[in-house]
Amino acid sequence: MKTLIYISFVIGILALNGCHYKDGPTCPTCENFSDGFVIGFDPCTGVGEPNGGSVGFIINIPSQKDTMVNYSFPIGLYQFPPEYFKNYELYCIFPDTAWSDFPIKIKYRHANNSEKVFPICRANINTSYFNEYINIHDDQIIILSITN
Repeated sequence: MKTLIYISFVIGILALNGCHYKDGPTCPTCENFSDGFVIGFDPCTGVGEPNGGSVGFIINIPSQKDTMVNYSFPIGLYQFPPEYFKNYELYCIFPDTAWSDFPIKIKYRHANNSEKVFPICRANINTSYFNEYINIHDDQIIILSITN
């Protein structure tokens, strides 16, 4: 009987620990700035004014080996060339030669569910390049501080 109680107790503890939800680090760079680069944009927002705060930008953080998207990139940090957005329906990644043209130092945290943005995307927009780099459900960030 004591063995049965002991086993039930152990199973109960394991079950409680197993049910604990952990979503990974919520702020991997709160303490220090990470070096990164703006390498593209969400094609579903590409019709917006690239320098007017209405575009979601793809940010690569090499030290984190991660690429994320942010929908509140500060206006005026860079003047992005409009020609990079001209064919937004087909291609949302900046030319390879421009990947180092927009360096940033960034502190960020991952967006929680209530902060995530899911832009409506027209059917004629090719999202395959975007989806190759970004999982829109998991890879959204909130910028805490940023400089160029």
